[in-house]
Amino acid sequence: MNNFQFMNNQYANPSGGAYDNTGRMGGSTPTTDSFDSELPLLEELGINFDHIRIKTLTVLNPLKKIDSHFMDDTDLGGPIFFALLLGFSLLMSRKVQFGYIYGLGLIGCVSMYFVLNLMSENGIDIYRVVSVLGYCLLPMVILSFLSLVITLNGLVGYVIIILFIIWSTYSASKMFVKVLSMIDQRILVAYPVALLYTGFALITAF
Repeated sequence: MNNFQFMNNQYANPSGGAYDNTGRMGGSTPTTDSFDSELPLLEELGINFDHIRIKTLTVLNPLKKIDSHFMDDTDLGGPIFFALLLGFSLLMSRKVQFGYIYGLGLIGCVSMYFVLNLMSENGIDIYRVVSVLGYCLLPMVILSFLSLVITLNGLVGYVIIILFIIWSTYSASKMFVKVLSMIDQRILVAYPVALLYTGFALITAF
């Protein structure tokens, strides 16, 4: 009997791999684990609807307690949406004020950034400033829609405007002093914030 020595049916592949007996290239096969571990597209863009909802509810209920890590995620989706919503509500009352909204918002955010960094030892980045001031713009949005059904040019209207300015100022100053641990300086923080929202209230009412 002739002894034949059979070779294993495995051939070299020019690309560096090897084919097994079934003709498939050896090595690891691609799996879906890498795709499952990827973040959703909205989260990669910095838009998290759950965080937007939590921060919106916090502004709507300014008496709610917040922790110092409340603004760790500086999403800008909510502030941009509220700014657009404010412009849209003014557009419904035949006021094209988008330029004033973004211009005043830009000047206010940059000014507050410098003021807070001068007053605070910890410091704050511009994204957190924009996020806080943008979310606390929500009362101004409500005031703008309210102006569509009632007239704000009167004693009652002026009282309503002042209440909404206090609402926005209270919410924003509360977030700033909590994040920056500036409880004793809240009045100093609230003053420039009140000036900013007074400007938005004037755009909304007149």
